[in-house]
Amino acid sequence: MARKIAVVTGASSGIGAATAERLAAEGFELHLGARRLDRLEAVARPLGAHARFLDVTDRAGVAEFCNRVPACHVLINNAGGALGLEPVAEADESRWRWMFDANVLGTLRMTQALLPKIEASGDGHIVIVSSIAGLEVYEGGAGYTAAKHAETVLAETLRLELMGRPVRVTEINPGM
Repeated sequence: MARKIAVVTGASSGIGAATAERLAAEGFELHLGARRLDRLEAVARPLGAHARFLDVTDRAGVAEFCNRVPACHVLINNAGGALGLEPVAEADESRWRWMFDANVLGTLRMTQALLPKIEASGDGHIVIVSSIAGLEVYEGGAGYTAAKHAETVLAETLRLELMGRPVRVTEINPGM
């Protein structure tokens, strides 16, 4: 029987790299993506994983990455991040735009691109790594918390939309 296949975005460090290590230990074939290819390759090499450049803010790049994944049982949407700590009155709109694009739309793009393969697996799982910021706010964090609140709503809605289909949806909300 062929190994199950997992895709991890933002796998070049932190939670993404740790998730890749755990999935490798569980016997998954891994397809890892991140913008920092040198760091990604350092994570992938000892795991025997496929490492490819992936910028989830680039629709064409997401499509190219996902087209190279032969099948998918598990998708870990981990890519994203926070920029800035300015109060709303001083917020940099370009930072907000990037946070929404990377965190929310990146999750949307990856999920849309791989959902047919995940569902075809017969036992798929989509994991969205959001943040406690998707549930709680903090001063200077309006842009990031807005993006993470949106990501939480995306996860909750997706869970309802996939009810009765062979795909589970899990949201993980790390925090301090």
